[in-house]
Amino acid sequence: MKAKIILAATLLAALFAGPAAAADNNNASSNANVCLRHGDVDGWGARDKHSMVVNDRFGRKYLVSLAGLCEDLDFAFGAGFRQMGMTMPGSCVDRGDRVVMRGGGVSRVANDTCWVTKVQLYTKDMEHADKLARQNKQPLNAY
Repeated sequence: MKAKIILAATLLAALFAGPAAAADNNNASSNANVCLRHGDVDGWGARDKHSMVVNDRFGRKYLVSLAGLCEDLDFAFGAGFRQMGMTMPGSCVDRGDRVVMRGGGVSRVANDTCWVTKVQLYTKDMEHADKLARQNKQPLNAY
């Protein structure tokens, strides 16, 4: 009986640690395994009406592309993500998750109709290109 409990605990630990470890190892080389975990969101900023830059508690930055009515991002005091269905510990923000905004000029309509279409690492090159575009008053690139 004790062996079954240990085996079950080991399998659960592997289930939740595996994707996070894979994402950490592959972030530098590829966006294929990017994982912004729901519980790790630690700040954000609106990039434009169709994207936001989200920081995690480990200092990584992610570009989150959005669809729907996301106009109130500039006025929200807080933002987070609500997963479709049941949220599992360690789950990643993914396509179809809803953006939940709080405070400011956030309307109920915008809070219900803004969702994630893509999550990718926000690289130094992207950040630099966005900064140059803003300085030259040009539209930001869609990545």
